[in-house]
Amino acid sequence: MAETVTEVLIGHVAVDSGQLMICDPGYIDSQWENEDFEDIRVYKNEHTSKTLTYPKDFTNYEVVLPEYGKTMNVLISEHDWQIAESPAAKSGFSYNACAKATLSEDGHGELSFKMGHTGAGLAFSTAYGDGLYPVYAHYDEEGVILSVTVKLQ
Repeated sequence: MAETVTEVLIGHVAVDSGQLMICDPGYIDSQWENEDFEDIRVYKNEHTSKTLTYPKDFTNYEVVLPEYGKTMNVLISEHDWQIAESPAAKSGFSYNACAKATLSEDGHGELSFKMGHTGAGLAFSTAYGDGLYPVYAHYDEEGVILSVTVKLQ
């Protein structure tokens, strides 16, 4: 016999950074570290192994780089330049760690406790950026929450 699950709108979550985080609120005071987002992106040329780093070598993707006579956007579109790993966040549970996770190729990542093991939380990118997203709980027949869904559409 299939279990009946009831979906109920339980509220909305506001997003102004294009990402969300799931964590136990008890960890925020004891584990959270104040680390500002450090937006460093390293690109490597697959043929020459040269690197270009944002924002050190260029501060805007539409500015022509004199050495190449092209913008970084054009260089990337030609597929010779690939993003290399960005420097890791110093803290595993910080705004910088969340941003690094959501800007990764996967668009999500686990957050770590100060001792280094995962489980402090996880961060993920919102498909359509900023907004106010509905949150639904899924209850079983006895009123127990089985899951929660944030609808990112």
